[in-house]
Amino acid sequence: MSTLSSSKKYQALSVLGRVMHPAVLVGVGGAIGSVARWGVSEAMPTDGASEVPWATIMVNLSGAFLLGTMMGASFQTEALLLFGTGILGGFTTMSTFGVETVQLIESGNYSAASIYIALNLFAPLTAWLGWRLSEAFLA
Repeated sequence: MSTLSSSKKYQALSVLGRVMHPAVLVGVGGAIGSVARWGVSEAMPTDGASEVPWATIMVNLSGAFLLGTMMGASFQTEALLLFGTGILGGFTTMSTFGVETVQLIESGNYSAASIYIALNLFAPLTAWLGWRLSEAFLA
């Protein structure tokens, strides 16, 4: 995140920055995001290797949209560490996407694997959409 925020003008530390070390912000946020992702996967269970893992698609697309929204809103560095790197980093999951894709392919479910890959490729588009909507709303 430091490269994204380095182009901003100097900002005074937020309350979060004065109270918590950056590693604590990321760690606390990551724990929250990981538990939230677990909750979504519990609420949207799949049969494993035989159907599209909708929970992972939902967390990846919504997480990308929310991160784009935060970037468009120009959050302070500490808020980006907590919410962007921490919560949304723990919430979204590229590793699970990879493992679930391999499981679908190995089970011979090529159509589900193709749908899963195609839908997850919308993540950059949802991030861009969130960014633009945030900028338009705040303009």
